[in-house]
Amino acid sequence: MTVEHHTYHFDAYPMFAFVPMGKKNKRIRTVGQKVQKGMIHRLHEHVKRKIGALTQEEKQKLQTFLEQENEAVLPIPLNKEDELYPHLIKPEQLLWQTFSQMHGLPIHNNSTYQEFYLQLSTEDLDRHLDRVIRDYLFCAELAERSRVEWEDRIVEAYQLHPFIQLAREKENVVKAVERMNHSPLISLLNSPENLAYWRHRVDIVMRPYREVPDEWLWNEKGVCHHEKEMRFHPSSGDVEFYCETCGYAIYYDIEENHVHFKEEIDMDRAKKRIVTIERQFNEMVDKPPRLVEKMEKVSQAIEAFKPYAPLYAEVLRVQHTLSEEELALFEAPSTVMVYQQLKSVRLPEDRAGSPLIWFSYVLTDTIEPFKPRTVFPDLDESEIAFVRDYLEKVKSISQNVPSNEEEYLNVKQHTMTIGEMKLLLHFIIGHENEPLHVLSKVFTGQATNAIRAQRLHENEVFGLLQNWQEKYVVKGIKYMEKDGLLLKLSKGYGLTEKANRMLGRESE
Repeated sequence: MTVEHHTYHFDAYPMFAFVPMGKKNKRIRTVGQKVQKGMIHRLHEHVKRKIGALTQEEKQKLQTFLEQENEAVLPIPLNKEDELYPHLIKPEQLLWQTFSQMHGLPIHNNSTYQEFYLQLSTEDLDRHLDRVIRDYLFCAELAERSRVEWEDRIVEAYQLHPFIQLAREKENVVKAVERMNHSPLISLLNSPENLAYWRHRVDIVMRPYREVPDEWLWNEKGVCHHEKEMRFHPSSGDVEFYCETCGYAIYYDIEENHVHFKEEIDMDRAKKRIVTIERQFNEMVDKPPRLVEKMEKVSQAIEAFKPYAPLYAEVLRVQHTLSEEELALFEAPSTVMVYQQLKSVRLPEDRAGSPLIWFSYVLTDTIEPFKPRTVFPDLDESEIAFVRDYLEKVKSISQNVPSNEEEYLNVKQHTMTIGEMKLLLHFIIGHENEPLHVLSKVFTGQATNAIRAQRLHENEVFGLLQNWQEKYVVKGIKYMEKDGLLLKLSKGYGLTEKANRMLGRESE
């Protein structure tokens, strides 16, 4: 039900549409006692005088807003005793709203004006009514269209805003600047002073772009997909279009049909600045060290490695299974490290046009290949032969894995095999928080209440060292820690990289 079905009229007050206020207030029977009638008469005279100064069109808008066929232009709320409710209703509470026929208009914290209008002086009441009528005229104009229609108009006007159009026109530059500003490659650009100046300018130029959420700036639909709130500012003629999720708002002037931001942007300056920072970056790239030329050398090196990629990938795989001590036995070819650095590099296929744009698409885990002094070795026959020979050597180490039956350690005539040691490591992987005394009881097979509660007695390592004394098991675990297989945590133990390599090699 709309407000039209909640209004009551009395001939003595033709300007007013009386409405029941409050959930338990379904209808109005009378206008109240003598004192109340005096207050209503005073208010009616004020409103009558102010409405008389409006145009016929404005009066009609107010009546249409209240869906009245008579002269009524302002709703006056009454409580369940048919007495004047002390605050007038805000018009936005009636805008695009429906109300239950079983109740009066709901009372919320923001549904009425704060002013206690029954006690205002003549001068203050006059000012208050000026504001109220202005607000009602504003909402009356909004009521001429549905909320959906206004949202469409706001989104359309937003997309026509000069800054939004500039951002979308320069989208590739804006995004490239942000990517390049966080790229490790930027540290290679000529002098630190020039780079610092450019980054300082970027912070200034990018500020307005960064203030607009990405979903508002780059969304094809114009704005984010979240539900929006409309806040009304009759004094400025604006509707605030606010997204709580994004924490962002734009302002729509309903008379001018255009959007503005909380802080407007100097468009002439914005256009010049975005062009300038692109030009300044490209000028830095063109100065020594010439990164464009270096980029081409990196590209050539990547192409040179492609025929031998399986060979180098196998070298890296085997290296990963070995310890530092094992790797130190043979000198690795320098090209192995170069390949490892280059395999993470991704270069854009199209490297024409503005260096800023295509530089921003370069991906790498390290800047080593791009440093001016980096020289890429020739992949001639002797070098490839060297790499193949190195691979055979490290493979021989990798394949020389001791059997599980071999002895790992001996404590007081108690022997732990390599196979048993690996089983203990596998158990610790899944029980890193278990303290030393729990581990020793599990390995010696002591089924305490705590161990049963965790079902640890059902694990295959339970009782694996049942012939050992618990103090010897503790020594064994300490030895594994000293041997670089276990890492002491704040509570329990974790596996080291060495242990992980050993178990990983076993799984292969």
